Amino acid sequence: AQLTNSTCSLVPQVLKSCTEFIEKHGIVDGIYRLSGIASNIQKLRHEFDSEQIPDLTKDIYIQDIHCVGSLCKLYFRELPNPLLTYQLYEKFS
Repeated sequence: AQLTNSTCSLVPQVLKSCTEFIEKHGIVDGIYRLSGIASNIQKLRHEFDSEQIPDLTKDIYIQDIHCVGSLCKLYFRELPNPLLTYQLYEKFS
């Protein structure tokens, strides 16, 4: 299914940038299973926190492609409410 423009605006930039990058460069085994280098993840996080859209094609990120997937996982882990909300947990399980 294709997202409409109004739906795309609801997707945080960090997820949009990271998933587009992974779809283009990160089709490797374990992209979300393996962790990236912690310092690279933090650097990437800082760039997004500074309201910049980092250049994910820099060598540092291309060579450690798992740091981009790790940042996505970190984003979801730190959400105040999980994607599968507490209120709907029973229905999901």
